[in-house]
Amino acid sequence: MQDLGTVLNEFMKRYPAMTEGATAKTLESIQADPDIQAFWKEHQNELKTDALVVSMMDLFEFIREKKREEDSKKALYPGYRPTLVVEKGYPHVAYEPTEKTIKQMKQKELLTAFAVPKAVQKADLDEIMKESANDAGRASALTAVVATFTGLVEKKKQKDGRFVPGVYLSGDFGVGKTYLMGALANALAYNEIPVMMVHWASMIEQLKSTFNKKNDVSLETTVNQMKQAPVLIIDDIGADALSAWSRDAILAVILEYRMQHELTTCFTSNFDLASLEQYLAQTKDGNEPGKAARLMQRVLFLSESVNMSGENRRLQR
Repeated sequence: MQDLGTVLNEFMKRYPAMTEGATAKTLESIQADPDIQAFWKEHQNELKTDALVVSMMDLFEFIREKKREEDSKKALYPGYRPTLVVEKGYPHVAYEPTEKTIKQMKQKELLTAFAVPKAVQKADLDEIMKESANDAGRASALTAVVATFTGLVEKKKQKDGRFVPGVYLSGDFGVGKTYLMGALANALAYNEIPVMMVHWASMIEQLKSTFNKKNDVSLETTVNQMKQAPVLIIDDIGADALSAWSRDAILAVILEYRMQHELTTCFTSNFDLASLEQYLAQTKDGNEPGKAARLMQRVLFLSESVNMSGENRRLQR
């Protein structure tokens, strides 16, 4: 089989009328493309003698889509890059996912989100860091979240059993606590670290709906997921109408397991730690400070408390 240069020269001799205008430019671009040259050299013994004539538009499509990707223009298949393959003796264009697309697909597989707003599911930690570089109210929160992220990535890289504490992120309504934790969840999943993020009040209501049903697999399965997730983010703890059941049979069980197995756990709340303890102590069954104190020991073991301040961003929309 002849090399690409020879094939092109013979083609232009055989079809002189096609050596002008758009076809001439197409031939020039094919001849000048190093990827096509390398492909032709590698597969020349597989390609048929009329491969150039039959697959000219495939080769041109390959060049066009590759250039769009290089120029950051909208591609024919966004998130996928062109590649050449041999099919029945002819070159054809195939599309394979970019590294970013592959990671995004893994991210969807590795991030379990329950009742998390769509905007939060798209939060980007790098973007938040850029936007908040000079925001004093968010500095300590960002530092803590990034420390947890870095620790978990390093743990995965080193394959060791170190315990990486999470973050207990408190602050007023609308300052961006959930959004920041969503960005952490996305960043972890993007780096192939499984993470589960749940809106606590919504989760409790969902679990209540399993009551008095013949099959309680949903309750057991959901609680086990929260117990065993490599990273768990409990969003808006304290927003639910606390009951002895949700505190003792759900939250306490989850936190006990996670403490015993040293699994990274993060929280967001409108309560600081003192207020959270008061909240956990009071149910319709009365004041039970002992149970609240026991739970707080687990929260303190699993996470480091940091406050986040700033304007209510929800009111700025």
